[in-house]
Amino acid sequence: MIRAPDRLRELAAAGRLYPSVILHGGEAGERLALAGEIARTLLCERARDRRPCGKCKHCRRIDLEDNRVFHPDFVFVRREPTKSDPGKKELVIAVDKVRALLQTAQVSPFEARGQVFVIVEAETLHPAGANVLLKTLEEPADRSPRNFLLLASSANELLPTLRSRSLTVYLGAGEGAGNEEEELVADLVELWRQRPGDRAFALWVSALAGRLVRGGGFEDIRARRCWTRVAGALASTARGLNNRADRAAALALSADLLDAHRLRQRSIRPDRIIEGLAARRLRRDRPETGFASLVNELMGPP
Repeated sequence: MIRAPDRLRELAAAGRLYPSVILHGGEAGERLALAGEIARTLLCERARDRRPCGKCKHCRRIDLEDNRVFHPDFVFVRREPTKSDPGKKELVIAVDKVRALLQTAQVSPFEARGQVFVIVEAETLHPAGANVLLKTLEEPADRSPRNFLLLASSANELLPTLRSRSLTVYLGAGEGAGNEEEELVADLVELWRQRPGDRAFALWVSALAGRLVRGGGFEDIRARRCWTRVAGALASTARGLNNRADRAAALALSADLLDAHRLRQRSIRPDRIIEGLAARRLRRDRPETGFASLVNELMGPP
């Protein structure tokens, strides 16, 4: 069986790689290492069957794992430490960084036969920067090829329009997934089976929200990964529910949570968002049962 990374290397060596590729899943280091290898393959000056050679001037000047890049036709963008606290990273990749990257994309290559642009943690792109990038992806290169590699923990955290114009390659669950996620799903299945009647419903919804938020990651109001994680846990929970209506409600709530980061940007607490969405999905016929009013006001009725 041909693995997706191997196929990417073949396409890059042949100069037939899709202009925009999303590398998601796996570990951050794995995504970075693969992006560096693809970049060297795309820019290597050797014959097709010898790319990347690792010895030519293009290959030697690109080493993402050691954060060493000295190549005029390669642009590498990521969040940087903040000036006030070097131990913390910037919340987003600013639109100015994206514009600076794209200025290089508007000119011909300096040395290599093409250009490569890598964006690490692409899910942290400022929305304005993501839209600027989108316009460039919609414009085919006039002369020399240019390739964009977008690295993200999950492709679902990127704008749908970016995903629609990119080849998405999944690198697997990674070592970080597993026991913790399985325990969350098991807890949610048990919690769902204990869902009470009307009188205790509000407390049950609060317990559901508390369990989902407990994993953290919601401190950054622009963060999407945490919402993707809880949405995936709920989708997995649905498979363990016996009641058909419960399964449908869990899947519907999962879909709602994928877009919940937009509400978080309005400074609503994450647990309140989950409570409102859950109440709306589980009690469509009882709008007075708790938390749906605030979400309905912002998003409209279900």
